[in-house]
Amino acid sequence: MSKLFAKPLPGGSFLMLLLFIGVLVSAIAVSYSAHWNRQLLNTLYGELNERDKAQAEWGRLILEQSTWTAHSRIESLASEQLKMRIPGADEVRMVVP
Repeated sequence: MSKLFAKPLPGGSFLMLLLFIGVLVSAIAVSYSAHWNRQLLNTLYGELNERDKAQAEWGRLILEQSTWTAHSRIESLASEQLKMRIPGADEVRMVVP
């Protein structure tokens, strides 16, 4: 009975074992790489979403700035709140250096 278990492995078994281990390691590496790529893709989509929100906010702020600096608004505020008016021709003085 002990001679049955003491037989040496057939030729090429060590090579087959190395190939099996290589295939196993390669399969695990492919799985890990796919998982890592999915995580990076999710991070990328999150960052793109954040960028889109920031661009929308920037567009709203630019629109608000243009509203606050519109000439008609400034002119109406100057005439209503500060009681400013356009001077007549006789009120204009030319200053010469």
